[in-house]
Amino acid sequence: MNTAVRRIKSYVRDTVGETLRITGLSSPALWAKDQLTIVTFHRVLPPALLSGYPLPAIAVTPEELDHFVGVFQKYYTVGSLHAMMQLQASGSHAGKPLLAITFDDGQLDNHLFARPVLKARGVRASFFVVSAAADDGELLWHDRMAFALHHALAQRCPGLDHWLKELDINTTQPDQVSSAVTAAKQLTPNERTSLIRRLEQLAGRPERPEWDGMMNRDQIRQMREDGHEIGSHSSTHPILPLVGDDTLCDEVAGSRKHLEELVQQPVMSFCYPNGDHDDRVVLAVKQAGYAQAVTTRYGINRRDAAPWTMQRIDLQGRYGRDRRGRFVEGALLMRLSGRMPGAR
Repeated sequence: MNTAVRRIKSYVRDTVGETLRITGLSSPALWAKDQLTIVTFHRVLPPALLSGYPLPAIAVTPEELDHFVGVFQKYYTVGSLHAMMQLQASGSHAGKPLLAITFDDGQLDNHLFARPVLKARGVRASFFVVSAAADDGELLWHDRMAFALHHALAQRCPGLDHWLKELDINTTQPDQVSSAVTAAKQLTPNERTSLIRRLEQLAGRPERPEWDGMMNRDQIRQMREDGHEIGSHSSTHPILPLVGDDTLCDEVAGSRKHLEELVQQPVMSFCYPNGDHDDRVVLAVKQAGYAQAVTTRYGINRRDAAPWTMQRIDLQGRYGRDRRGRFVEGALLMRLSGRMPGAR
């Protein structure tokens, strides 16, 4: 998309969004009544740290998160996924439309930077944790690949072009890091592990930034003590439809048992890694005892929605800002409607 087209689209988005907001036509009270909106965040990093993160599209700053939550509170009743699911199912809620805040992966920055924002706002959220990472602190595979590839590109490592071609990545295309991570999601776990190891052999495994990592057991307990919901994001974050039955059981039921022992409370919510699921995976989640599970499919949820394939709305920093970088409500409310053309 060239610059002129991008500017026109931004202008139209800003103008339409603010017009709908001013007229009240984008108010969630009109189109989200009796429905549950579930929003998705991943990483929360201050600008100085975000500039060094190779997958910036899945991160927001604390200031952006605070803006989002402020808008949520203005238009919605806000809480964790399980609490909002129960409130919707009761049929007794007569106030503002319901919205659940969710964070995927259980990254350390959620504890460092999201937690203070939520505390200041008096809001509870759901944090989907990769249970094995709480013990070993190992980076999730997509971050491990992204940091290594970012380092390899900066160093122009010999052999990197051949490695990229294995994933059908053109060496001249923009954002090769995100493209490589997306392509690697289609590989089996063993193929992906081998690919990452070969990349790290080419570039060397880069030193992890001090701010990076996963929440440990004590930090997860602190989040639960704050009143936040701890849900499962599997044991090791694989693409679940690609794993065998025994592995699937460990990833779904095993992670629930692990987390329940950790937080000493029932774990009721599950988040499919990368949103990928099929009938076999959904059945495993039901049989493991989860009350609900969320996907990455874009949309909001009626009261009769299937509880193990709930839709969500992912949010990036740009959804809260206009083309001049100012915080605005209009474009965000359009995104939250669950009806944006082409949204995923």
